[in-house]
Amino acid sequence: MQLNRFTDLGLRVLLLLQQRVRHTELSTVDGLATELKVSRHHLVKIVYFMAQSGWIESYRGRTGGIRLAQSAPQLLLGNIISALENVSSESTQLINCKKPPCSLIGFCPLPAILNSAQQVFYDYLNRYTLKDLAKKDASEHIMRWVRQ
Repeated sequence: MQLNRFTDLGLRVLLLLQQRVRHTELSTVDGLATELKVSRHHLVKIVYFMAQSGWIESYRGRTGGIRLAQSAPQLLLGNIISALENVSSESTQLINCKKPPCSLIGFCPLPAILNSAQQVFYDYLNRYTLKDLAKKDASEHIMRWVRQ
């Protein structure tokens, strides 16, 4: 399974904000885009979704910015990834039997098998929270990677 770019960037933003959870200053989309070396345009869409979902708090204005919501560290990783994938994809299924139309529709077990495997993937990831990704060793590595 391959995660899409929206999910990848969403996870990176959450990880960076989790590392800064004790800081009082807000992060900005421009600052995060620079740190992650990605387009500001992509991050705006992602940050908007995460703010609407209640994962981050967003403040407008000249001194505005974003930070992780207080409840976000307890978010389950599988639920985060599933939500990011669902909002950014045309289909939540791993295989699309309708485009192009497949002549095996109706008796092929592959879609059901893949959907079950995808659910097992999310269930496994739900053993971990966003806070679990912020362990000391991981935090130090993430911050070194961002500074490169």
